[in-house]
Amino acid sequence: MKLENSVLQKSFTVKHKGKTYYVDYLNSDGQILGLSNGDYWEVLDEELEEIDVYENRKLIKQLIKFCIRHFNDYKPDYKEDC
Repeated sequence: MKLENSVLQKSFTVKHKGKTYYVDYLNSDGQILGLSNGDYWEVLDEELEEIDVYENRKLIKQLIKFCIRHFNDYKPDYKEDC
């Protein structure tokens, strides 16, 4: 076997000042659809609309920094059934 490509996607739901935000992270070590290079962050509001980066740059930075601090908090219990 040979691993060709790895994709990491994380989704966060963040409550901030009474509002809910949805923050998604996508990264790949190869080319995938929807990601040209590097990593990608997307921040959506309660109506699932993308937040305008020019009007809300500070809020977006706060939300992403918060998600980075909690990036590895989820600890799934992997079971090896192979």
